[in-house]
Amino acid sequence: MLDKSILEQVRGIFAMLDDQYTLNVNYSPERVDAQELIEFVRDVASCSPKLDYNLNQVGGNALEFSLYKGNTDTGVKFRGIPNGHEFTSLLLAVLNADGKGKNLPDQSIIRRIQALAGEIHLQTYVSLTCTNCPDIVQSLNIMALFNTCIDHEMIDGALFQDEVNNRNIQAVPTVYANGKLLHVGRGSLGELLQELEDM
Repeated sequence: MLDKSILEQVRGIFAMLDDQYTLNVNYSPERVDAQELIEFVRDVASCSPKLDYNLNQVGGNALEFSLYKGNTDTGVKFRGIPNGHEFTSLLLAVLNADGKGKNLPDQSIIRRIQALAGEIHLQTYVSLTCTNCPDIVQSLNIMALFNTCIDHEMIDGALFQDEVNNRNIQAVPTVYANGKLLHVGRGSLGELLQELEDM
């Protein structure tokens, strides 16, 4: 599914990974795009001996995968197929989990992230053509990686249109925290962190 030149670049990016990672896939065989997701995950996992994948056939409308470090869920989930601008978000999620990302925050920001109390479930609705969406997705993935009480899922709105309609989402990125609207539009890690601290 991914072309050879992209796969070659990803092999180079993942060449220095230290830990073992698994892309844990849940999919419904009733979805027409399930095979596309499986091929995408297989391609990504083929880029490093440190990457593996699990396929879990489930019911409902599932089309998602979570990033595991060893046997531990990192709290980072992608609902949909993170192509386009969100492909970088997936690559950075793996690199950041390994401590090798280029957009990791400084210690004062990390301490604030770790100080966020209680379970926080974050959801970001995106479009794969949106240029502002990856900044939000990557910032919230970082929060999930540094605070085990936080999880974050990127949701491709085009593939979960019922949810977009039910929540009357008019623009992307749109972020929900524990089911309540938190943020719409472009933003930074600092802005999102402040909004979560003010919740």
